[in-house]
Amino acid sequence: MANPLKILWYINPSDGAYPWHPEGRVTYDPHRIRDIAIAADRAGYYGALTVGKNPFIEISSFIPLTQTLRYLIPVYPGQYNPAALVSLAQSFDELSGGRLLFNQVNGTDLILPQFGIDVPSDQRYELSAEYWTVVKQLYAGEIGGYEGKYFRFGPPPPPRSRLNDSDVLVQYPHTPVWGSGASPAGIEHAGKVLDTYLTYLHRPDRLGAQIDAARAVAARRGRTLRAGTLANIIVRETEEEAWDYAQQILEKTGSQNIIRQIENRLKLGRYNVALSSREVPTFNDLESDDPRIQRRIDALRAGKLPDLRDLESAPNIWSGPNGWGALDILDQGWGGYFVGSAESVAARIRELQQNQGIDAFILAGWPLLTEAQRVADLLFPLLDLDRSPPALGPVRTFGEYAELALAS
Repeated sequence: MANPLKILWYINPSDGAYPWHPEGRVTYDPHRIRDIAIAADRAGYYGALTVGKNPFIEISSFIPLTQTLRYLIPVYPGQYNPAALVSLAQSFDELSGGRLLFNQVNGTDLILPQFGIDVPSDQRYELSAEYWTVVKQLYAGEIGGYEGKYFRFGPPPPPRSRLNDSDVLVQYPHTPVWGSGASPAGIEHAGKVLDTYLTYLHRPDRLGAQIDAARAVAARRGRTLRAGTLANIIVRETEEEAWDYAQQILEKTGSQNIIRQIENRLKLGRYNVALSSREVPTFNDLESDDPRIQRRIDALRAGKLPDLRDLESAPNIWSGPNGWGALDILDQGWGGYFVGSAESVAARIRELQQNQGIDAFILAGWPLLTEAQRVADLLFPLLDLDRSPPALGPVRTFGEYAELALAS
């Protein structure tokens, strides 16, 4: 029997109808971010993927405003000393009733050095595997001092989480660690330490191969690995309405802005493109043996937008402009959308669960607050959702405390 589906939403300070374009972006407002969390909690989402300047501080302020919503908070390996991270995690879990999830982020040359982490890129997954192994052991109270290749600290061990003078940890045996990694090193790392392996929405056959590879690594180590996917979403009452809105997003983004986004991503090495002629490829260097992909490239070079359906990699799976980065013009597997009627999108989700074993979906629709409610209204009644309470059950919100105070 399939597991109930964990549906999470996206909470990002950058928001709007199409925030990857200056004209589609709204002014940053911390109250709007709070409202997204409250709406997602009331609508029945399992959790939310969160980003921000300091997510632990920002997201902890949502704890008394929500009851069951889990928070998937990004952490770079080494960003916090392992013992410091465990102390943060245990405090957050105790205050929230066990609603913390770690989003393991491997980092880049531009990010990790600011946290004092300066290792070659080919060693980052090794560093990360050591980091998360130690964090899990510390949370469970299994080790005190530690001396490894990348991290070392001495006894005494941090105190275990004690609730009502018992030795029961809030989340046993540790706060779950979710994360991604599509390269061979990333897949090996996922099998070693992740609890839920995340991919970007893409063609189901490619997703299946990627997830199977990570699960094979986990199985060799005597572990099991759950799977999830990150997806943008446009869901409407009819197929026509959904695809009409996708076309609007494409047109509002515009061909020149799409090219600029692609150029920026090429400079950062985010496309898997190898050229002998130069170190950094440009948009004009892009070519493909796939006629459909080449049509996309040719259209943009001619100052036109790619055909809407040429960006559909599988039924109801669309590679459109998105909040994760530039349009996935080369079909390399990130930034995909679910597009369609509620019935069609629900069918695709159930197929991915049945055929690829994906039972967690992190969704984003723009603008975030409006689309979170639309997805809940249209899609949730068609799915078997995980509505299990967090480890310690729902927490009381500020409003409930106020009602109790008035009643007394």
